[in-house]
Amino acid sequence: MTFLELFTLFASAVTIFALIVGIFSVYNGRMTRREITAVIRETQELIARETETTRQFIRETHEASRLILQRITEILARIDERVR
Repeated sequence: MTFLELFTLFASAVTIFALIVGIFSVYNGRMTRREITAVIRETQELIARETETTRQFIRETHEASRLILQRITEILARIDERVR
């Protein structure tokens, strides 16, 4: 084999390798973007659900605290009436 034939064979192999690597890198980039987009979407949905759950918990806790304070105020008013 002459140098030119070896060089042509080598260049062909490099070209095929570069083509394969290029195609898979484009495919890999697209799939990575899709996966990242899906993870971001799932994270946003999770945060929205957890935020609503936290708000509901705060509302319930606030209402319970309000009722407890109301009862304590009533008890203190009764004690005050008895003391007078």
